[in-house]
Amino acid sequence: MSDPRRVTRRALLGGFATFPLVALVSSPALLAACGSRPPETPLAHLYGREWVHGAYKLYSGKYADVQTSADESSQDAYRVLAQKGVVALDALQSRDVPFYARVDGGGRAFSIERKVPERLMFTAGMTDADRKAAEAAWKKARDHVHTDYEEIRRLDWALTRLLAQLQRIRNAIEEGRVEQYRLVEQLLELKKDPKGLPYELPFQVTVEDYEEILVLLVERLEDDRAHLAQIEADIIAVGMTVRATDAGSATLAASIRKVLLAVVEDSAAPARAPLFPADEGEKAKLLGAGRELVAKIEASPEFAKWRADEREKKLAAVGAFLQALDAMTGLPTSRVYRTVLDVWRGDHDYLGYLQTIVAIVPHGGKVALVINEAIEYTQKARKIAGTVMATVDTVKSAGSLSSDALVAAATAAATKEAKGLVLNTASRFAVERAEKQLSFFKDNAEIQTVTDALAQTDLVQKAMPTLPVGLPKG
Repeated sequence: MSDPRRVTRRALLGGFATFPLVALVSSPALLAACGSRPPETPLAHLYGREWVHGAYKLYSGKYADVQTSADESSQDAYRVLAQKGVVALDALQSRDVPFYARVDGGGRAFSIERKVPERLMFTAGMTDADRKAAEAAWKKARDHVHTDYEEIRRLDWALTRLLAQLQRIRNAIEEGRVEQYRLVEQLLELKKDPKGLPYELPFQVTVEDYEEILVLLVERLEDDRAHLAQIEADIIAVGMTVRATDAGSATLAASIRKVLLAVVEDSAAPARAPLFPADEGEKAKLLGAGRELVAKIEASPEFAKWRADEREKKLAAVGAFLQALDAMTGLPTSRVYRTVLDVWRGDHDYLGYLQTIVAIVPHGGKVALVINEAIEYTQKARKIAGTVMATVDTVKSAGSLSSDALVAAATAAATKEAKGLVLNTASRFAVERAEKQLSFFKDNAEIQTVTDALAQTDLVQKAMPTLPVGLPKG
């Protein structure tokens, strides 16, 4: 037999995450080690309140770890975007070479894609002005090709890091819901048979103590799922805003700063320490919230369907929850995740994607406010974009195809018509997509205000992470 003082989370889940009898029939390793004897009590070297506290901490710590690591990892990506990414995307737009920011077909990487022509190509139908414009655009792109590849590599790293955290968070949110179902099911089993425990409880630990742990864990999972959902929403909003700078929209790159500042201002609270409530008043409050949640879950059609499905599958394996959190290798298949991939991969109007993610972002926070403002500003900006494009067409028909002439005409038209709204007219790349742009700022003064405020945050003040050596170039 193994040292009884050592216990894994999986062993503890022989009680918490499965029904009492499953611990005896679904763990071959346990049967091989213990023969026909009942399973040993986890944390057997503890008893009384120490066992109660230890059992709660052992179980809840894993989920807290997911939240903490996801937050830290996403903050690393945000620092790269805040310190280098906005400037890099603004520079890419100025090259007048179309680029796209999207998730690949396998859902494994988020990357910047563009093709810089190796050779300058002319066609038979080009005028002298056409040739001059094409030569100027080609030279601009080639002059910066090596610098841009390095910047793209950095952007790819940051965006893919956000994608990986999104996958991990979504897995944890959905596994957390299923785990709540398992805990509620075990509470129902205890109601039927208070003696139907999965193992003998330690000295000075009662069935009521065990039941309290289950209820507190149900509440704990709900709280952690809510925090994870906020981190997830921040990642979705940032990823969409980065996407909006590409050839599908050419939105002002500084818009990313406004979303990042909102993320900082919302600042998701750190994960609750995985400790049993020390104060009796706090414990009573959490137990009350937990019991309300248990009752709500018991009455839900989703829980009823889960119970039916589980009976068909002969119940879940021991430790399924924490095994899933440990692995986190499969891609989520939930509706929310599929929606996000559509937003980060599709080719439809980006305003529609912005409207889609409003339903995902928790209401009441600064990020939600920024997204809703962007929708409002964009809808107003679309009304003047047509005038900007008409002005550009007029300049083209007069025989001028130079980027400087087009930018100057578009800027003048936008300034005259915008009445405070901001359109990106800094490059030909942006001007030619005026009707597709998203608008995040009410006026130019707000751009500077946001830039100055973000510069005072840790996203700019703290050093960027060191990128791994050997990342593929764009």
